[in-house]
Amino acid sequence: MPGTCDGAMSAESGPARESSRKVAIIGSGRVGTAMALLLSERGYDVVSVADPEQQARTRAAGFSGAEPVADDVEAAGLADTIVITTPDSAIASTCRRIVDSGIEVRGKKFVHMSGALSLTALEPARQAGAQILSIHPLQTFADIQGAVKALPGSTFGVTCDPSLEGWASVFVSDLEGTMQLIKDEDKVLYHAAAVMASNFLAMVEYAALTIARGLGFSDDAFAVAFAPLYRASVENVARLGPVEALTGPLVRGDAGTIEKHLSTLADFDPELATLYSRVCLWGLNLVEERGNLDTATVEKMRALLEQT
Repeated sequence: MPGTCDGAMSAESGPARESSRKVAIIGSGRVGTAMALLLSERGYDVVSVADPEQQARTRAAGFSGAEPVADDVEAAGLADTIVITTPDSAIASTCRRIVDSGIEVRGKKFVHMSGALSLTALEPARQAGAQILSIHPLQTFADIQGAVKALPGSTFGVTCDPSLEGWASVFVSDLEGTMQLIKDEDKVLYHAAAVMASNFLAMVEYAALTIARGLGFSDDAFAVAFAPLYRASVENVARLGPVEALTGPLVRGDAGTIEKHLSTLADFDPELATLYSRVCLWGLNLVEERGNLDTATVEKMRALLEQT
């Protein structure tokens, strides 16, 4: 069952912990570069960073003191733990290329940091005698500086064999994170939740920006006017939870305002009217859980929203 694993930390100490200290980072994007820096600061020997782009691998190596290499296999051969931070579409082929090269991988740890991919992506390494894990930071990274700042303190979704939970707990703890176990078959659903919590916010704010542009707001003026609103909304959700944080016409049962919104949006952009209605229809579940409106009021709003 998924759960936190704070108590497993003592299971990995001394030689068992030290045996995995030599780390290779395969993929020198935002997350890979941040991991190279943070692990090196926390006592790991980041021996190599690999990326086909010279600028990317040189930059990541500069943060960690690692050897920058173009070849994944060369980088993996220098390490005990191989952390693959390539795009999701390249993780399986990267793992396969390393294993098929013929280098000894038995006893090494292969870690991918994808939220959506299961451990199947690392199956060639497991079959060759390596230990495999998925350790995904539940965080958003718009740039390298943001990744370095945001990774410590994040929750990490961990998928692994129970025998590796102790090692994973120490690894996450070294990053000042919290470990949450995710079953392999639940990875896609877990990642969908992460996308909704983070990416959907940007999408909905883009809808608000589109309307504001139509009203004559510049993008800078939109940021000045609306940023305090969405910052306060996010802070309320973090502090109170989504059920108690919701304000506005839906939670008030203000069907008249909702009807006006739908009519005006339909004239402005029918797709935005559809977005509004679909989000509010799901939001009625939240309203029902909150329990401050009678059933007749909720159903009146549902019927109105279903017409769009």
